[in-house]
Amino acid sequence: MKNEILRLEKVTVIRDEVTLLDNFNLHIFQGEIMGLVCINANGKEPLIQLISQNLPIHYGRVYFNEVLVNNYRHSPMTMNKVAVIEQKSRLIEDLSVADNVFVLRRGFRKYVISPRVLNEQFRQFAQEIDADIDGRDLVAHLSPYQKCVVELLRAVIMGAKLVVIRDVSNCIGAADLIRFHELLRYYCGKGFSFLYICNHHEEAFKICTRMSLMKDGKILRVFDRNQFQNDNIVPYYVGEFADLAAPETDVGRKDSILAFQNVCTEKLRDMTFTVARGECTVLFDMDNTVLPDIMRIMNGRLYPDSGTVFLEGAVFTQEAAQHALEGTIAFIGEDPIRTMLFKEMSYLDNLCFLLDQKNNGVRLNRRIVRSIAREYEPVIGPEIYETNIMNLKIQSLYDLIYYRIQLFHPKIVFCVQPFAGADMYLRRHLIGLINRLKQKGITVIFLSVNIADSLMVADKLIRLEKGRFNSEYLRSEFNLFRSEGTTLEELFQ
Repeated sequence: MKNEILRLEKVTVIRDEVTLLDNFNLHIFQGEIMGLVCINANGKEPLIQLISQNLPIHYGRVYFNEVLVNNYRHSPMTMNKVAVIEQKSRLIEDLSVADNVFVLRRGFRKYVISPRVLNEQFRQFAQEIDADIDGRDLVAHLSPYQKCVVELLRAVIMGAKLVVIRDVSNCIGAADLIRFHELLRYYCGKGFSFLYICNHHEEAFKICTRMSLMKDGKILRVFDRNQFQNDNIVPYYVGEFADLAAPETDVGRKDSILAFQNVCTEKLRDMTFTVARGECTVLFDMDNTVLPDIMRIMNGRLYPDSGTVFLEGAVFTQEAAQHALEGTIAFIGEDPIRTMLFKEMSYLDNLCFLLDQKNNGVRLNRRIVRSIAREYEPVIGPEIYETNIMNLKIQSLYDLIYYRIQLFHPKIVFCVQPFAGADMYLRRHLIGLINRLKQKGITVIFLSVNIADSLMVADKLIRLEKGRFNSEYLRSEFNLFRSEGTTLEELFQ
């Protein structure tokens, strides 16, 4: 008989008259990886908080390790033996790995600390899983994958009964994700249990033993492993993507707008690839190592040690990069709502922000701004006159970011991990916004370590591995793989 690690039984959580968890049911057994695919973000954060700590609930019961720890009558506020590993590391960057693993864990009561002893203890745990990490290393010097491994080892050492893995595919490359999945399977065999939270069923299919589908804080259905088929998911959300085909483009006949030719930096090794004008290209970094260097080259902060970058047929120098930022190139960062919007400015001021920075750009005045408002109001709606953008929903904030780029109308826009952290409804919305950029003739380049949903809008995928160009796939080949029942992710494994 399987031991039950966690059971949420008809749990309802209401805060500020908003239902966050609605009659929520979830069972996790010892030694399994339970997947949780979130169609939207509603309820995700409250669920993780409730699993970690026995917070007040309005109805239902919570059992942890087969003991009733929380119910609607009494919530003791105690902590459960749960660890959370997510995109944003919870490690202290300025401390060593061993200090993070041993000294900062709950229950550590030693007053005299021997670094030598701690490093030796960590070495034994790291050696067990063949992890090339030294306990003396500063966390700040670790790669995103190594940080995830350290957090996993800390969870094991502290005796966590359940480890929550949340959206880690947004921060570690595809090759490292495969290795991390192997570690999860290893510790499953040791009796540890995992709740693997992600936004795409194809990712859950690869690693989970069972999978739950959540929407609006409620479990819609639980799938056993023998039910892991796309056809079983279609009724819940996949079918909604059927009308989001990317605009047809004849990539083969377009001229090159961007080319890297034998480019070398600290991370790039004879990097060579070409992007055609007007297409959407995914630069898929299998190792999550080269994308920062590509970004720094394109924004003029890094010049290659050797090789040449061509933009519209001309050599792309650092001086040319400065001119390009004034009209030819634009960037949408990984967390654009936090990094690209000005909370103190109105919607219109945010929308027009880049215009006066453009080469030969217009000098903004009230007449120009009113003209822009009249042009975009039919598309944006009355929100265009909002003075406090923090009153807007997340989709409206993304509209603001993408319409700002559309109004600026660069020749190329680089999108860093455009779908990272987005639930399925927001991903659908983003695909529509990206297609609008393409329809305006703007070349779109994704810088990605995870290609989930990127192929819905891409014309070409370029695979980068170990600092080099590896392979290239056109849109016609995406459909070929699907027809053969194979995804590009599976092909790369």
